[in-house]
Amino acid sequence: GKISQDFCTNLFSLPQENHQVVAVAGRSAERAKEFAARFSITKSYGCYEQLAQDNDVDIVYVGTIHPTHFDCCMKMFEYNKHVLCEKPLTMNALQTSKLIETARSKKLFLMEAIWNRMSPFILKLKELIASNTIGDVKLVSSGTGFIPPARIDRLYNPDLGGGATLDIGIYPIAMASLVFGGGRPESIKATGYLTDTGVDELASVTIKYPGNRVAHLCFSFNLKLVNTAQVCGSDGRLTLSEPFWCPTQLQTPSETLDFPFPKPDLDMLFS
Repeated sequence: GKISQDFCTNLFSLPQENHQVVAVAGRSAERAKEFAARFSITKSYGCYEQLAQDNDVDIVYVGTIHPTHFDCCMKMFEYNKHVLCEKPLTMNALQTSKLIETARSKKLFLMEAIWNRMSPFILKLKELIASNTIGDVKLVSSGTGFIPPARIDRLYNPDLGGGATLDIGIYPIAMASLVFGGGRPESIKATGYLTDTGVDELASVTIKYPGNRVAHLCFSFNLKLVNTAQVCGSDGRLTLSEPFWCPTQLQTPSETLDFPFPKPDLDMLFS
C-alpha cells in the first residue's frame, strides 16, 4: 500500500475540484479502513469486486502487487470502470494484449501509470526534440539502479514479479520509447545475470530502432547506477538529472532548466 499512499498524497495536493476520491479497497477490510481514515475517504472495502460494483466510482487506480494487476483490471472492466494501473501493467505481453483488447472493445480508458510522461520536464524534453534543438536524435542512454538499505524479498520472488526488469526497468525502457516515438524495434539484445531465485538482478539492454537509432539501457536492484538519462543528437545532448524519472533539472546545449517539485502536505514513503 505504500505506492498507493504516495499516489493519494500527490493527488490531494492538486485542486480538489478536479477529482474526488470516493472509495478504497484492499485485501484486508481493516487495512482498507485505516487507509481511508488517513486520507478522509468515505468508503472502504475488503474486496476489490465491491469497489468495482460501486456506482459512485468512475475510474480506479490499481496499486496492488504486480501479479494481481491483470485480474484487478479485468474485474474493473467487467463493471465498466476506467483504469489507471501501476507499472508494470501486467506480468507478460499476453496479459497486456488482453487488457488492451478488452478496454478497446468496451470503450474504456486504460493507462499504465507512467506518471512522468505528464510532467513539465518531459513535456519540455519533447518540445526540444521536436524543435530540432539537438538535431537528429540517434541515442538514448539511461539507467536505473539502487542498493536498498535492507533486502526486499519481493524483488527476489519471480511469482511476485520480482527482478530488475519488471520492477524498475520500465523507466529506461519508457524513456527510449518516448524519445523514439514508440517505434517498433528492429532488434533487442540483452545480457546480465540472475539471482539464485531466478530473477534478473542486473540487465543491460541495447535496442535498435529504424533509422540507425539506438537505446542503451541498464537496470539493477543491487547496484547504485548513475540514474541519469541522456538523449544525444547530431547537434548536441539533453540530460535529465538524477533521478531521471523525477529530475529537477534538464540540461540543454545552451542552458540548465530547473523543475522544482511542489512539496506535498504529507510525507512521501518513496522519494
